[in-house]
Amino acid sequence: MMRILLIFLLTSLAIAGYAQPSPIGENEQLDYEIYYAFVTGANMTLQTEKITEDGKELIHLVAKGNTVGFIDKIYHIMEDYECWADPKTLLPVRALKNVRESESYKRYITYDFDHEKHRVKSSHSGISEIKNNCYDIVGACYKIRTYDIENMKPGEKITINTFFGEENWPLCMKYIQKETIKISKYGKIECYKFVPVVQVSGLFTDKDALSIWISADENKIPIRAQMSLMVGSAKVDIVSFKNLPYTPKFIK
Repeated sequence: MMRILLIFLLTSLAIAGYAQPSPIGENEQLDYEIYYAFVTGANMTLQTEKITEDGKELIHLVAKGNTVGFIDKIYHIMEDYECWADPKTLLPVRALKNVRESESYKRYITYDFDHEKHRVKSSHSGISEIKNNCYDIVGACYKIRTYDIENMKPGEKITINTFFGEENWPLCMKYIQKETIKISKYGKIECYKFVPVVQVSGLFTDKDALSIWISADENKIPIRAQMSLMVGSAKVDIVSFKNLPYTPKFIK
């Protein structure tokens, strides 16, 4: 379950539109808490860092999540996803996935992307063909920050190509409307509301059971994801942020 929640928080950013200059900040950090009912079950952090390797500038994107508290005692999970990407296009040069679930499941997988040959080499599954402009899941999560959602119409669907789970996976999101939501720590903020167009058998209670809110300001950061599950509900809320290029437009 933890993996599903982390994936959908990442995919909440994976939306394409009309290109604009990137507002992604250097050494930016976004922190989230994941709640099951009223219990804090996990934490997640998204980070950026500009680096230089072999004389080439890259952006290092990191998504880390782990269970906490009572849920951690029942079933411990830690998940790290990292990407080294072109800072202009956010297309990945390489990526890694490091997942540990108690003692029953461990995966450490590296990926090397060759966009000219449309291939990716996985340390787990070998060489796979990829589509044009293919992102890893972390690079995809930042792609939204380079686009203008304001001009989208309700019901419009947007797709971005990714390679995730050892296969090509087209992420598709449907824009619903603007909504103002309240985050207890910061106050109210206007957001773009989306729902993903995806089928996950047995997880959601209906096709629109997952809703995602992205700030309707220059930052376009994920503010909340809320899920209705067959076994209850879950919510992801932002709890802190730093080094954003613009001041978030929260209203007390």
